[in-house]
Amino acid sequence: MKKILPLITLIPFTVCAYAAAQQHYPLKRADLRIRDPYVFADKSTGKYYIQANSLPSQSGDYKMQRALFCYESENLEDWKLVGKSFQAPKDFWGKRDFWAPDMFKFGGKYYIIATFSNDKIIGKRFDKPDENLPFRGCSVLVSDKPEGPYAPLTDKPITPDDMSALDATLFEEDGKLYMVYCREWLQVGDGQIVAQEISRDLKTATGKPVVLFSASQAPWTRSIAAGKKCYITDAPVVNRAPDGKLYMTWSSFTKKGGKRAYAIGISYSENGKLFGEWKHSPEILNSDDGGHAMTFRTFDGKMKLSYHAPNSKTETPVFRDLVFKDGKFFISDK
Repeated sequence: MKKILPLITLIPFTVCAYAAAQQHYPLKRADLRIRDPYVFADKSTGKYYIQANSLPSQSGDYKMQRALFCYESENLEDWKLVGKSFQAPKDFWGKRDFWAPDMFKFGGKYYIIATFSNDKIIGKRFDKPDENLPFRGCSVLVSDKPEGPYAPLTDKPITPDDMSALDATLFEEDGKLYMVYCREWLQVGDGQIVAQEISRDLKTATGKPVVLFSASQAPWTRSIAAGKKCYITDAPVVNRAPDGKLYMTWSSFTKKGGKRAYAIGISYSENGKLFGEWKHSPEILNSDDGGHAMTFRTFDGKMKLSYHAPNSKTETPVFRDLVFKDGKFFISDK
């Protein structure tokens, strides 16, 4: 006969376990002030990680730092600040930004690809031709542990040195490794999504940059400058849908909200290959002024969409269920 513990025994145990979890992970998701939240679910540790360039603020403000910091969670709602994961060496080429740190595990090592900039001038701004355009690019960082410390894999960016590039991420196809990134609207006006083959040690670009599409090709995007073709591309992340279809989430400003509404769109490759013809869903995924998204699976197999919102105010990480049905993705909060 199964022994049933009295309720008075169960309650204190549950309360104690909850209290211990709160002490171990004292930050709620709503306490975090993080842009571009890329969630890495590490099967080795059974923990979720986010790398960020900001620290928790008692005032609720987003305070960007010239370093990266690691956050850890067991359940996506309760978090702790593990510590500083990357402190740039004094001679590191990247002096500013420390944006959009995407995290990966590859060949037994942990990697971060993040966006940095410096004072090197590579041309003039598209929207303001009288102003110089400083260099912006992406570098690969490496560590033996998910929390770091991370160090630059090489002493230079992996994106082209004549391009204003940001938000690089990894994608593997047919045994080859690619980085997918944005060519910034500040340089070309109509922001681009670019793919480029890189070496499997993540040290060098081995292929030429190939433009997959431009922001204005998607029917939901809008120019951010009156009378000029200035369209933003942010955060391209490529994955396989459950039916094998190749899709990409990316962000821009949209016609479907307020003047500065930010949103997440989805594009699909017609032939299922990275260098295929990309078609754009006319519908955006969200309507909460949020974006810079990525998708991941929880340890119990649920597909999630991670992004920050609202973009125009104090940003908080948002994790929502992503459902694939009848060949399309949509957000479900059930």
